Amino acid sequence: MEVDYLYDAVHQFGLDIWAHTVKGEIDVRIKKDQQRIHAIAERLQGCQVVIEDVEEYITQYEKDWASSGKKAEWHEEYHTYDEIVAWYQSLAATYPTLTTWVPSIGKSFEGRDQPAIHFTAPGGSNKKTIYVQCQIHAREWISGAVCQYIVDNLLANYGSVQNVTSLFETTNFVFVPFTNPDGYSHTWNGDRLWRKNRQTNSGSACIGTDVNRNYNSHWGEGGSSSNPCSDTYMGASPASAPETQNTVAYFKKQSSIIGAIDMHSYSQLILRPWGYTSANSPDETFLKSVGDGMRQTILNAGGVSYTSQKSIDLYVTTGTASDWFYDDEATESNDGYRAAGFTIELRDTGRYGFVLPPSEIIPNGNEIYHAFIYFAERVNESPIEV
Repeated sequence: MEVDYLYDAVHQFGLDIWAHTVKGEIDVRIKKDQQRIHAIAERLQGCQVVIEDVEEYITQYEKDWASSGKKAEWHEEYHTYDEIVAWYQSLAATYPTLTTWVPSIGKSFEGRDQPAIHFTAPGGSNKKTIYVQCQIHAREWISGAVCQYIVDNLLANYGSVQNVTSLFETTNFVFVPFTNPDGYSHTWNGDRLWRKNRQTNSGSACIGTDVNRNYNSHWGEGGSSSNPCSDTYMGASPASAPETQNTVAYFKKQSSIIGAIDMHSYSQLILRPWGYTSANSPDETFLKSVGDGMRQTILNAGGVSYTSQKSIDLYVTTGTASDWFYDDEATESNDGYRAAGFTIELRDTGRYGFVLPPSEIIPNGNEIYHAFIYFAERVNESPIEV
């Protein structure tokens, strides 16, 4: 059964689709009140229960952690929005000659700041830029945690690890820790499995826009929904979400962005343009080489297998950040460069899904840290010129 057909069939039942896999399978969450769907699923061949009770799993994890009495190191647990903002501020203060802390690139729908951190070696001119967005989907906690791990280790290794030091000499790094701060906060104080932002929708009681279907790159051409109640609601118009507007404007303010990554979970994938068409991008050969190299670097670092492929080879998506990074609107204001845009879908492949245990943060962070260095080196060596 083709994955797009399966997706459409599942979507008709209003189920929470967690992931599509490269094997043509779909992970879905069935709510307790959807008993008819439970009965159908039990009779279908090939269906299996991975997490019997998601709510109980989350509750039990919280109880186990609270009762352990353990004081974890920063990268051994997940953290709230306020804690993460304070941590980045402290990190910037620890490395004042390497970093610039930007308290806000704009306000979210509910008025939260979307901060950014820049870092590079002092001096030098005409540096190229690597841009990274984190936590665009609220429930994907590991995406923000891995971003923290990468930033922390890059700064700590400057001056002592040669290839990292060399990158600092030639590159400006820009990380946006919260693409969706309202949604992330809601996963701590409301619904742990919330995906979208918290924007109200005219004419509907349903809340939220899927920020990663809201960018002006073939917006609304497939792989998203016009229904405000859907988890893949594309918004009323391109860049209708304030969080999208803020990240678009900030991206355009940077100089010579040669590579950009949108960090996600889960499925262990490295996705390159395009998501809207099966036609190759103009730079398919290079982008495939970079994606394949990241995949091999991850495998070498920790023995974990990722898949490198075009986004559409998984399923159709439009209005996504990574396609927008590479597409014409972003390129027009990018000093003659086209950013190599990628989506990375982090661990795992379905055993824990969006409720990945904190014990997975450091190993996941380590393998992606090495892949990120590889990515930065490759796009520095061969930036895509327009």
